[in-house]
Amino acid sequence: MLLAIARVALLAVCVWCARPAHAEPSSVTLVGSLQNELGCSGDWQADCAATGLYFDGSDGVWQRSLFVPAGVFEYKVALDGSFAENYGANAQPNGPNLPLDLAALQSVKFYYDDATHWVTDSLGGRIVVAPGSYQSELGCPGDWQPDCLRSWLEDPDGDGVYERTTTALPAGVYEFKIAIGEAWDENYGDGGTPNGANVPFVVPTDFALVRFRFIGATNVPSVLVPEAGGAAAALVASTALAAMRRSRRR
Repeated sequence: MLLAIARVALLAVCVWCARPAHAEPSSVTLVGSLQNELGCSGDWQADCAATGLYFDGSDGVWQRSLFVPAGVFEYKVALDGSFAENYGANAQPNGPNLPLDLAALQSVKFYYDDATHWVTDSLGGRIVVAPGSYQSELGCPGDWQPDCLRSWLEDPDGDGVYERTTTALPAGVYEFKIAIGEAWDENYGDGGTPNGANVPFVVPTDFALVRFRFIGATNVPSVLVPEAGGAAAALVASTALAAMRRSRRR
């Protein structure tokens, strides 16, 4: 079995570390050409509560599922009831609208992460989560939870590479895999195998920089951890091998 672990020195600034405490906006509104159909008096209304997203404290993400009728629409999000601060495609402030094309009435879940300003929906892209034995360290209610978005891998630039970086993990041995759409129905393990074995990894020191990655084109997950030197490297290697042997399917 190939071990999907790359040990590199992560010198880049951490952009998506475990979510820091920061002031969330007072409101996040889904604005666009679909608002009239969803109960607003008109479209492009930044202060319409009918299309407001809800903040989930356990996930740290603004989200909401709405039944949207058939049609071709555009949308983005506006913060604090105004267009003064708004985000569109590729997490860009004042960015382009995102398209939404529905052939029939359908439930669509919309997402906004104020830490990265990424806006997306359940139809326009894959919702990639990395459930595993480490999630409780990020603040999830428990481990192996495909619907906990604190381990949500994001792709703001739309290149098909989903990532999340964290410095929240104590030293230890962990496992994870990838779940799509906040459920286990579609999941990928070691080497990108559907329903495959868990991917083990070792964090050599407390709160080291760890980056999770998922390549959408191949469905291959990986995790990058700092290089451990000397005796620590031998411990990491032997522990990773033991983790591989006991890696379980989910």
